[in-house]
Amino acid sequence: MKVIRKLITLLLAIVFGFWLATTGILHGTIVGEWLETVVNIIPSPSEWTDFSRSTNTSLHMNTQGDSLDISKESDQSGSTSPLKTSEVDYQVVEERIFVLLNNLRQEQGLNNLKKNDILKKAADLRAKETETSFSHTRPNGKNPFTVFEENGLAYPYRVVGENLGMATYYLDEKEMAELLFNGWVESEGHYENMVRPEYEEIGIGVHYDGEFLYATQMFGTPI
Repeated sequence: MKVIRKLITLLLAIVFGFWLATTGILHGTIVGEWLETVVNIIPSPSEWTDFSRSTNTSLHMNTQGDSLDISKESDQSGSTSPLKTSEVDYQVVEERIFVLLNNLRQEQGLNNLKKNDILKKAADLRAKETETSFSHTRPNGKNPFTVFEENGLAYPYRVVGENLGMATYYLDEKEMAELLFNGWVESEGHYENMVRPEYEEIGIGVHYDGEFLYATQMFGTPI
C-alpha cells in the first residue's frame, strides 16, 4: 500500500507540475524555468501515438471500405523485414486472389465471378495509378470508373465496384495475395464488395514498384 500511495503522490505531483508549467504562474522563477525544461523534454501524447504506429504493422482503410494499405514497418527492436528485390509473378498473385475470392463467394452461397478482359485491363491500369495516388481519385483528379472512358477500355455496365490494396512486398507471391485478400476480408467495406450478389465479372490487376505491391479488384456487371 505504501508503494501505491507513493506512486499516486508522484503522479499527482507530475500533473500539478505540468499545470504550473503550462499556466505560466511560475514564469521567470528558477522553479518555473526547470518545469518548462521538463515539459519540453517529455514527448507529447501525439508523439507517443506516432511512435506506436511506427513500430507496428499499420492498417489504414478508406471509410467507404474500398482502399487498403497494409505496410510492414520496423519492429520494436528497430530492425526491418527484408524486402523482395526480384521480379514479381503477377499472374500467381492475381490467380490466388481470384481463387480466394470465388471460394469466399461460394461459402456465402453466391455465384462465382467470371474473368473479364476489359475489367482486367482496367484493374491493371488502376493498380499502376495507385503507385502515384493510392486513392479512388485517379491521378488526373477523376473518379476511378472514368477508366472505362480510356481507349480500348469501354465497358457498358449496370454496376461496377473497386477494391484497392497495397502492402510492403516481403513474402512470396501466394502469401502476398493471401495477405492482401485477408485484409480485404477483415474490412467491412471491402468484404461487402467481394460478396455483393449483383456482380458477375471481375478483373484483378497487380503492380510492383520495387518496394510496394499494389492490387486492384475491379468488379462489374455488364449491361
